[in-house]
Amino acid sequence: MRTLNRAAFVVTPKKPYLRWAASLGEDAPRPAKDLANEVAVYLVPENFTGEGETPPLEEYFEEIFEIELEAWSRDESGWPALRDLKTFMDWFDVQGESIVVDLGTDEIEIENC
Repeated sequence: MRTLNRAAFVVTPKKPYLRWAASLGEDAPRPAKDLANEVAVYLVPENFTGEGETPPLEEYFEEIFEIELEAWSRDESGWPALRDLKTFMDWFDVQGESIVVDLGTDEIEIENC
């Protein structure tokens, strides 16, 4: 068991994102209904200087938003024009987690995207 020096954001899609993904029709990688119970976990540096244990979402929401949109469409012209923090929070539930524990015993493989 290893505790990683990372915090995490657990991101769950909400109805506006699901509607947008469903609107892509055949251009979508799979049916949007499959997303309803899926989450994505984003590891971020621990926040040693801030008051909270997880870093402020404001530092990461734009990148997370783009990754989530790109997962369904690389055509940015079909993305929502307004991608501010309010829109992000309308489209996703986000839970910050301050402790990340790796229960695996094997080496971590890192892929750079």
